[in-house]
Amino acid sequence: MRVSSGRLRLAFATGLSTCAAFASGASTLVARNLVYHVDPGQDVVVTLKGYSMAGRALTVSIASLPAAGFLYQLSQVYSDYGYDPKKTPTAISTTPALVTGSNARVVFSRPFSNSPLDSKFAQFTYTVNDGLTTSAPGTITISQGPAVMSSQFYVDTEGWSIRNNNNQQPVYDPTSYGIMSYYIYGTESVIQTQPTSSDDAQLWYFTAPSKFLGNQWSTYGGTLTFTLSASEGDFAASNRNTPASTPLVILDCATCNLNAGVRLAWPQTLSPTFTGSAQTFTIPLSETAGWITDPKNTLLPWTPPSQCAFVEVVTKLSELSILGDFTRSHETVALDSVVLSHGPGQPLTCYGAF
Repeated sequence: MRVSSGRLRLAFATGLSTCAAFASGASTLVARNLVYHVDPGQDVVVTLKGYSMAGRALTVSIASLPAAGFLYQLSQVYSDYGYDPKKTPTAISTTPALVTGSNARVVFSRPFSNSPLDSKFAQFTYTVNDGLTTSAPGTITISQGPAVMSSQFYVDTEGWSIRNNNNQQPVYDPTSYGIMSYYIYGTESVIQTQPTSSDDAQLWYFTAPSKFLGNQWSTYGGTLTFTLSASEGDFAASNRNTPASTPLVILDCATCNLNAGVRLAWPQTLSPTFTGSAQTFTIPLSETAGWITDPKNTLLPWTPPSQCAFVEVVTKLSELSILGDFTRSHETVALDSVVLSHGPGQPLTCYGAF
């Protein structure tokens, strides 16, 4: 569900009946994770969405403050009648802070800054209490638009690295051609040929920096987009690695499944064939899109993840990898404009499920 008023847009998990909303193991008291779009210089009223399966009245408290921007309680006149000024003169400075505004509302104030407009600006957390129990913290993410994290490579490599390429790291190139503008690239360093198929036995991948990892809950139901281009290499069909055996994108969660770890792969066959020309890929981030789970056993098939397994992976993401090695010989492949965009919200069924 999305609510729009001027430049304010809110996305959160809805659409589940109270009877079906809570699967076994899920929480019965929820502080929902929400995304608010806030422009620089704007004050926005944020409604904190708690849910009690028992239907009890809830109190709401701010659990942690944003590292950027400011949170305010509603002014009395705005809380009661909806008249300006919206906020109190002084920002909330300590936690926990009981929310005093009507309908569990606070004001987020975003100052003008040099922060990227295509990444999340700030986050803060809150809890709800039904008089008996306090919920796990819910996260409020502040961004300007759908993008919650990005690498545009305006200045440097932004901490991206390359794995499985003889320790060769990406090179930053501050030039432009076509849709590529300020990007990084990697060049094949080692070729190990599989004796049965002539494919590369060791594939190299671009790996994302820490800002793309950790709790990326808001990306569930959203997208991962990026642009690839090759300046060297033979991308003829006869020289490409077998697509069925080379995932285009890999999501790793080292602590998922009770620390056993989970790896999700996006099959290359579900995306347009990369022929070396500049091409933008858009990968949907949901369990029904075509992602498959590594069974960690060569005798077992790769299978689609469950909804909550997918949510757990993007909530505890430990590695995000994008394929750079498409051919059986040497190639140079560039990466640009990597963007994670948020979806409609985390399903209620998955709160407290892991």
